[in-house]
Amino acid sequence: MNSLRPKACRVLVMLLGCLFLSSCNNSLPIDSAERESQQKQEGTVEKEVIQIGSKSLTEQYLLMKMTALLLKKEGFIVKEIRFLDSPSIRQALEAGFIDMYWEYTNTARMYYHKKSPIYNDNQLYHLVKDEDERKGITWLNRSDFNSRWGLIVTRTFVEKNHVHTISDLVKYLQKEEKKMKIATNEEFLIREDGFKRLNEAYHIDMGKENVIALDSKILPLAVKEGRVEVAVGMESDSRIEEYGLVTLQEDKVVFPSYHAAPVLLTKTMKEYPIAGEKLNSLSAKLTNEKMHELIYKVDTLHQDVSKVAHDFLAANELLRQ
Repeated sequence: MNSLRPKACRVLVMLLGCLFLSSCNNSLPIDSAERESQQKQEGTVEKEVIQIGSKSLTEQYLLMKMTALLLKKEGFIVKEIRFLDSPSIRQALEAGFIDMYWEYTNTARMYYHKKSPIYNDNQLYHLVKDEDERKGITWLNRSDFNSRWGLIVTRTFVEKNHVHTISDLVKYLQKEEKKMKIATNEEFLIREDGFKRLNEAYHIDMGKENVIALDSKILPLAVKEGRVEVAVGMESDSRIEEYGLVTLQEDKVVFPSYHAAPVLLTKTMKEYPIAGEKLNSLSAKLTNEKMHELIYKVDTLHQDVSKVAHDFLAANELLRQ
């Protein structure tokens, strides 16, 4: 056994020498022109990578997936990253960890810019756009999809009492001298554009004993089961339709707009202007009705989010050559 060791060592040294030479040769600097020529010869031209973020909502998953499909069609390598909440995804964008995501106008106004809500849609959009432009963030065209609050009741209640607007509800309460239980999430109870503004606009005095704070996910269920008569929730919640509920019309300006728009790093926009063109085309196709239908397909009918996104793009001729 000992007599084999010197020979084995010589073999090992030779192998290490080969590996070292190979490593050195591979690490020689290559200029960009030479690299591009080499990639073309090998048929491996490097594709550009774009990272897209999404908040933890079905509507956001859909928007991220549609964005990814559009950019992949243009030859980009797309990485999709999900975040738990608004602060984390915003921080990721500002740090350059992601290139883009879909944001809501008043979310930016209130939570990132720390300013009071604006109730004029166009004014709001231009204010947040201008504010973020100074921070190296570009807002593309906003969509008509408005992910805002709404008052949810049963369809039976609407038809029986002829209540179609929030003002109708107030008149009903005053006429019948009734107290109704209303549910919302804890955030709505304390935010500037929440329960306080609703009370001031419509003079709805429910009384603290009649207001219940619940998790957002079970607000429609609470109305369906009769635990409360009214809930303040998101109009885009697919369970509203699933449970046979309706959202009362807002006849006074109470709830601020939360129009969805693509936001991306300005440097990314300048480097890949085709991304902005494609996303603006997508924004132009998005309405409340269409987005609610897509969310319903994913949340209630349990259809695959990728397929739903692809079918929408195809139906709206956004995937054509």
